[in-house]
Amino acid sequence: MTCAIAAARRLCLWQVDFVSALLNSENTFDIYMEQPRGFEKGDDDYVWKLKKIYKTMQGAHDWAENLNKTFEEHGYYKSCTDPQIHSRVINKELILTSI
Repeated sequence: MTCAIAAARRLCLWQVDFVSALLNSENTFDIYMEQPRGFEKGDDDYVWKLKKIYKTMQGAHDWAENLNKTFEEHGYYKSCTDPQIHSRVINKELILTSI
């Protein structure tokens, strides 16, 4: 969809890669896990509270939520047909992003 809009409006395209973005997402709630075998501390009933949730579906979700919030704070509008597309007009120029 983004490419079709860009072609119709003769927009220039460029790409940014967010490979490590998911590693930096903030936890939105507490997550606990069983102690991994070989790393037990204390009782068998003890669990670990995770500080970061690397490469998990929740990490990806939290990162996307944070990104959406940042777009809104900068005046972008979310597309009704595709929630991963945000747009904004500055000085009569269209800025279109696709995540």
